[in-house]
Amino acid sequence: MKYKIVDNIEEAKICDDLLTELIMSERKYDDNVKETYKVNNYFTTIYDKSYNALICAKHNDIIVGFIYGFLKYEKGNFVKENVGFIDALYVKDEYRKQGIASQLIEEFYKWCDLKEIKFVEIGSFVKNEAAFSLYKKFGFEVTTYYMRKSL
Repeated sequence: MKYKIVDNIEEAKICDDLLTELIMSERKYDDNVKETYKVNNYFTTIYDKSYNALICAKHNDIIVGFIYGFLKYEKGNFVKENVGFIDALYVKDEYRKQGIASQLIEEFYKWCDLKEIKFVEIGSFVKNEAAFSLYKKFGFEVTTYYMRKSL
């Protein structure tokens, strides 16, 4: 397995497709996601920004997963240290349970180190037990709750 920063629009397009798969897989946790939703030109417009990290996992030159994160705060605002935020992490079903998601997180940590990021945050649906288990393995702790009410 190879891990690399996405550096071209073709790889970004593939990650857009994988982001659609991720969002569709999360419909079981959020019934407000339309079943016809498709990501169009999200990563293709932001993959090359210095405050974003889009890292893919490749098996035989085929992208099988990705992690996307960004610099959430910059020094000088109301925080004293830079914070990175993992916004999306996805591995295709047939490649799961092989350590790919863990390695993608490690690759994001390397990017954070280059950006002098001192804290990393991640969001997840409460009912996504597999994700919570992975994040806890990496030492993430719940610090904030967001709540929703149907009207």
